[in-house]
Amino acid sequence: MKISTRSRFTTHKIVLIGLMSALVLIFSGFRILIPISVDNAAIQLGNIMCVLSGLLLGPVGGFSCAIGSALYDLTNPMYAPEAWITFINKFFIGFFTGLIAHWHGRKSLSFRWNLSGAIVGSLVYVVLYFCKSWLMGAFLFSLSPGSPMLIFLATKCLTSTINAILAVAVAVPLWEMIRPPLLRAGVMMP
Repeated sequence: MKISTRSRFTTHKIVLIGLMSALVLIFSGFRILIPISVDNAAIQLGNIMCVLSGLLLGPVGGFSCAIGSALYDLTNPMYAPEAWITFINKFFIGFFTGLIAHWHGRKSLSFRWNLSGAIVGSLVYVVLYFCKSWLMGAFLFSLSPGSPMLIFLATKCLTSTINAILAVAVAVPLWEMIRPPLLRAGVMMP
């Protein structure tokens, strides 16, 4: 039975999306909560798996990020109302990472393009997270000087940036280590 290489969603890819979604969900639970007077912020490991999803699956890796992260949010009543926002925002980490790493058939075989994709995907997420936090803060706090809005935004931006740096610093070298065995095992197609 010949599998069409033109199909974007083969059974193989759907299984990998499910596996990576589960890993994003699990690693999102490994977090250090930073309580601030107006909310919580967290340094978490889920973004590492989001970057790996993009490197493994290409742009469709964004679905793994979105599904796993949204499912994690649904397990916690504090995050559940924002699960749909998380779905959209986290999608873009894997999407842009995979788009750049797999552009023109590279299939994430170039360290330079993998690193570029991971940086762009993570930066897009930081910008989206900042916009979401700013909009939430605008509804919750007055924008007057001395309002808790500055603490809220500063903490959210700082933790989001740390998460992005951590994701790039861990995921790209990890990808370089696990890619050869994945190629040999046939998980990735060269």
